[in-house]
Amino acid sequence: MPPQPYDPCPCGSGKKFKWCCASYFDTVEKAFEQERQGQHEAALQTMQALTKARPDNPSVWGYYAQFLYNAQQPDKAEEAVDEALRLNPDSGMAHFLRGQFRENEGELLGALLLFRKAAEAYDPESHEQLAQVYFKIYQYEATVLNRPVAARAALERVIHFQPTDAELRQQFEVEFGPEGPYPAAASKKYKFRPTAKPVPEAAATGKLSDARKAFEDLTKLTPDDPAAWFNLGLVLAWLGEQPRAVAALVKSLEFETDDHRAEEAGALAEVLRCGAGMENDTDHISHTFVLRIRDAQAVMNLLRAYDQARKLRNMRADQESGMLFGLLVEELPSLLAVGAVTMAKIAARLVVSNGSIFLSHPNRESVAKAADEIYAALQLAVEQPVAGQNPLNFRDVVLEAMAQPTASGDLNAAEAKLRDHAANYFEGVWLHRPLKALSGNAPIEAVGSKVLRKHVFGVVKFLEDCLKLAAPSKQVGQEVVPIEMYNFANLRHKLNLEYVTADPPKVHVPEDKKDEPAPAPRAAAPAPAPEPKKRDIGAMNTPELAALDVAALSVGELEQAMLAAVKLKAHELAVAFAQAGLLKPFDAANPDRYRLYATAITGAAANGDTARAGELIDEGTKYDAEHNGGQRGTDYQLRKIALFVKAKDAEKAAAEYSALLAAHPDEGKFYASAAEDMLRLKNGEKALQFAEGGLEAARRTGNRDLEGHCSELVAAAQKAK
Repeated sequence: MPPQPYDPCPCGSGKKFKWCCASYFDTVEKAFEQERQGQHEAALQTMQALTKARPDNPSVWGYYAQFLYNAQQPDKAEEAVDEALRLNPDSGMAHFLRGQFRENEGELLGALLLFRKAAEAYDPESHEQLAQVYFKIYQYEATVLNRPVAARAALERVIHFQPTDAELRQQFEVEFGPEGPYPAAASKKYKFRPTAKPVPEAAATGKLSDARKAFEDLTKLTPDDPAAWFNLGLVLAWLGEQPRAVAALVKSLEFETDDHRAEEAGALAEVLRCGAGMENDTDHISHTFVLRIRDAQAVMNLLRAYDQARKLRNMRADQESGMLFGLLVEELPSLLAVGAVTMAKIAARLVVSNGSIFLSHPNRESVAKAADEIYAALQLAVEQPVAGQNPLNFRDVVLEAMAQPTASGDLNAAEAKLRDHAANYFEGVWLHRPLKALSGNAPIEAVGSKVLRKHVFGVVKFLEDCLKLAAPSKQVGQEVVPIEMYNFANLRHKLNLEYVTADPPKVHVPEDKKDEPAPAPRAAAPAPAPEPKKRDIGAMNTPELAALDVAALSVGELEQAMLAAVKLKAHELAVAFAQAGLLKPFDAANPDRYRLYATAITGAAANGDTARAGELIDEGTKYDAEHNGGQRGTDYQLRKIALFVKAKDAEKAAAEYSALLAAHPDEGKFYASAAEDMLRLKNGEKALQFAEGGLEAARRTGNRDLEGHCSELVAAAQKAK
């Protein structure tokens, strides 16, 4: 049923349906109905006729892309989206459709980036479409990337666009209310702070990108205003741009004068550091070990033995998912186990699921020890443990401060020992632990620094919020109340953290420029002092890289920054540096720009923009031929082949391989790669052609290894024909 004439148009243009898609929407509905009834050819002809009648309408191509994807023609659907974006690069509908395509393919980060593009591109009046896209963003930020600040902002937008939906409000309360899964620093409603220079009213468009631009401009005008930096960090956090958000919040702390405001900014930075993509910059990470199960019965026998020995606590099974959960514990030293109640520390969380044992803990040494013990006990019943890292569940931030009673006894005595263990951890261990958030200093050392002291407030507040979230409960009468595990006033006292309340600092606010007479000439200024030596870009962490002034960097420096970002797995930042490097004029000191182009190509492909990836390959090939003697021509050709293979275009990939082999007839690895890719693309004839060519080259060059490999490929290709 089509929308009412004065409803917002479903294409997301913001116009009323009557003045947008109404004139041809019945044709779109007809095609979709024909497809539902199995009239595939008729439906396709209906849509193709519409695109021919309205070839310059981007929404028509969007509907056509959706139709093709539903009809199991993803490649043609991508081409239709390309055409929609060619006609209108800001088509929210096209970006959203491409995001759904990437989502269905499992490219989750690429999907999220496209959903955010769609959110910015849709007209503010397209409430239904914006609610849909922001709900997608909320799901990814909350469940995939562990970014609750961005998730809350997205869900708030959904509620704004669907204010009468009671279920949404209930979901928001469950997720971000006082009983939700996040510490207060992660779930609270943050507000902008008053800035020394007001933000122009024109920036209040409702789009986060416009707010980001406004505060970016403000920090340039008033770089010593902590409120401007805090607000910029907050907007970036809402947008899921964690590294840049942390860098802005750190900058706000540099100028902050009030310890309460510093505490809020510092705690928010700690929350953001726990998100995906910040693994190299956080002190809170989940170290994991995975052991693939070969003999399920042997594993169950070991878990029963652990349970009987009280080494496995709180074990429970989820019948619906078939998963097992538990805590592996290790008895604490006898000094803390005096009396009727003995205590144990949590050595690792244990999950058994999908034929594997998953172990995790914020302390790598602890979980590694548990994994080694299980592997030694089970021997051939499991495969060797594989280590990894994941964003940390906020409850596990304070897991090392928690303990478990190993035997029943006096509850009051158990509580006392829980508190003793927590106090011993925070005041005896954590206090002296070097932290990345404090530039590698231990808290007891950082408080001696005027700037780092402000960071310590936020770090302690974050721990306090996480302990409130994770604290066990007890029954008192008819109520269940949390056990007070530790009073952080004691930790603040040991650190001599006494709050200082102060007004915002005096900020230099430049006057608005007006038409003024040209200033009289002045005497020559004295020579400027030499600039301080720049820090090695390759040694910078993610927030430091994000804070670099891209415009001031040379091509070589941008490449250094890009490589550093890749090493830190800050992929979005790496792509941004690469793109900036490609815009720089030719630099004779750095004629080879392949690594910059390669990163930009990878970013475009990951974003689903294969057309742009192809353009970058062509641009890079041309640049290399003109400025680098064509030394990277083969590398670019291989990139183009990889793009065609990903797009499952066997003919184009084969043509590129043929051109490559014509230039390198004795390069055996190219024949083998070509045959393997053709087999992967189910083109047995081409695979046989390349495999036989490789066999000839191997015999011609006396390469026995290649001859054996190509013989196997020939056999496989003959079967595939």
